[in-house]
Amino acid sequence: MKEYKATNLAENLKWHEHIRKRPGMYLGQVNHKGYVDSLKKLITQVVKDSGCNTVRLLFKDKLEGEIEFDNIQSELRKDISIINQKNHHNAIDLPILNGLSEWMNITFDSDEKAKQEFKKGKTESEPSKQAIKCKKMKIAYSLDKSIWGNEFTWNSNYLSYELREFCYLNPNVKFEITEKIDDFSNTNTYKFGNGLSDRLEIEILNGIGICYFKHHFTQETENFKLEAAFAFRQYSVDQTFIRTYVNNEITPENGSHLDGLLKGLTYGVMKHFQAQNLVNDYKISEKGMQQGLVCLINIKMDGAVFSGCVKNKLANSEIIEPIANFVSELLYDSILEDKESTEKLIDKFKMGKV
Repeated sequence: MKEYKATNLAENLKWHEHIRKRPGMYLGQVNHKGYVDSLKKLITQVVKDSGCNTVRLLFKDKLEGEIEFDNIQSELRKDISIINQKNHHNAIDLPILNGLSEWMNITFDSDEKAKQEFKKGKTESEPSKQAIKCKKMKIAYSLDKSIWGNEFTWNSNYLSYELREFCYLNPNVKFEITEKIDDFSNTNTYKFGNGLSDRLEIEILNGIGICYFKHHFTQETENFKLEAAFAFRQYSVDQTFIRTYVNNEITPENGSHLDGLLKGLTYGVMKHFQAQNLVNDYKISEKGMQQGLVCLINIKMDGAVFSGCVKNKLANSEIIEPIANFVSELLYDSILEDKESTEKLIDKFKMGKV
């Protein structure tokens, strides 16, 4: 979440008034995508800060919803539901949902007196900055139709798809997603313990042929934590599939996290060519490496910098070489162990094919 400075929060507007006056500035789009994107950010931030391992989501009639975080391990600040107007900073996106709701109630299982009640972001008693120890935190709310529009309703198909995709990015968290809309009631429970490897498997099964050199790994440095899963398709008729994320948010234009992976794959194959004196027989390129690649990447880092016309391309160049060096060694080790897959991979780099 961005840091809201005095220039953002006009002196004559309180934080919730500013959010309600300019919702598009905080959501990007006041529609289903804007809501779900903000919801996913909120969940990511609370899970990171609280260390909880269970998240329950409930969608009900009248645009009502609930978010419950269970088995919380770390203390939470009581004022995560507001923007503190003294320092204009809050690391959680919860104030956005608060400001754009008709009402919101927040309860903590350890202290009934700590209950917070808001109407359109306003409250009679502003929560303190004190930390609270609890095992559960529940957020109940009702979106404000004067903001979202009378035609806005929960779209089950969109919610189900987007939230299921989000669950793959959180392998240590169990999600229980319930819809009680009109006369329909349904609950889905997800916990993808293998993370992006489970999501990769779906794309592999979508192809006509098999995949080879399937890998799933995590890499953690002082500056970032990376999870990635990739494989190569056997047949060119099967489409390339690449999806990248930064802090659980999709990056449609990819960026330096993908650049690092592609360079690493290229380095790994080039190392093999050099060891086998095949450099003059093959022409390798990152573009060629990308053909037939099935890949998912999620990097978690502070200080992410974005470029592009809509700021959705990761631009942190300092992460490229560490990722490339790690991936290069990973692939080269596999090349030494699996000659059959190696032949399939290097075949596409023969002179005249690329």
